[in-house]
Amino acid sequence: MPFSDIVLVIISGLGVIHGLFLAVFLFTYTKGNSLTNKLLAYLLLILSFRIGKSVFLEFAEDLHTKIIFIGLATMFMIGPLFLMMVKTLTDQSFTVKSKHYLHFIPALIGLIFGFWMEEVYLSIYPIWLFAIAFLTYYLHLLIYLLIGFLTAKKNSDNLNQSGFKLIKLLFFGLIIIWFAYVLNLFDDDIPYIIGPILYSMAAYTISFIVIKEGLIEKVNSIKYKTTSATDEQINELYHKVEKLIEEESLFENADLTLQSLSSSMRVSPQLLSMAINKKANQNFNSFINQFRIEKAKSLFENEAFNNRTISSIAFDVGFNSISSFNTAFKKLTKETPNSYRNKFIK
Repeated sequence: MPFSDIVLVIISGLGVIHGLFLAVFLFTYTKGNSLTNKLLAYLLLILSFRIGKSVFLEFAEDLHTKIIFIGLATMFMIGPLFLMMVKTLTDQSFTVKSKHYLHFIPALIGLIFGFWMEEVYLSIYPIWLFAIAFLTYYLHLLIYLLIGFLTAKKNSDNLNQSGFKLIKLLFFGLIIIWFAYVLNLFDDDIPYIIGPILYSMAAYTISFIVIKEGLIEKVNSIKYKTTSATDEQINELYHKVEKLIEEESLFENADLTLQSLSSSMRVSPQLLSMAINKKANQNFNSFINQFRIEKAKSLFENEAFNNRTISSIAFDVGFNSISSFNTAFKKLTKETPNSYRNKFIK
């Protein structure tokens, strides 16, 4: 392999490795918005796989057709992950629900198509079929990126400067990589390796800015509209919402959101969120989950509920998935639901 190719492999490969390490870091990072961190980590994992495939495609003599099309299918995941990450920053009550998994149906279809593909099919089936497939991959990603960015701009009142800056960095970084791959499709003079190289440059540049300015830690603080509410009014509102949630067991409603609760209390979402953040030092989701976990703990400690499954108790206290319940429970108690429950079963 020529020395120039070795240099290109190192540069592009370092970006992939950096993305993987950053993803692992975000999975375990406790500051900022935990859901945002996890979605960003998944996004980096998918990008690293996609870019890694491109590196192999450029320099490997024979890369199986299945791997090529499976790599392309992962593009269907990038857009939805970016959009959901944006929503976690623009709406602190946002949680991943069953309906959000519908966004990944194209990815599932793409993966099935990738596993089905064989080298011989490239010569058997008409070229327009693959042209449509490639157009679908790249248009799908572009549309999601634009929707995500426009969502951030539309809800800029709910975003602080750090959150919006992080979204812009990711958006423009992904758009640059998108253009590199698309131009390669139409112009053979543009090397395919440009995509991975740009990814490496974007990964290191974005990481440098994020670390230097501490964006991950800062994105969780919502940008509040100017309000004339006094500290006394904030305290009163906080105690009111705390009492309301506890006495009426509103936390048991899995569909409870900051918007719905603020509407029922006839206050703005920004004011309610500000009261919770200032007094409880938590975002809305963590605040509600605290009530749910306390209720779950009391049920685990009650012998009358020994025959109930953990998942049924999780749904009873307001969680919409067992995974989110396990995560929240362990975060607050430092124990798994099962280990906590076993202490009270005789």
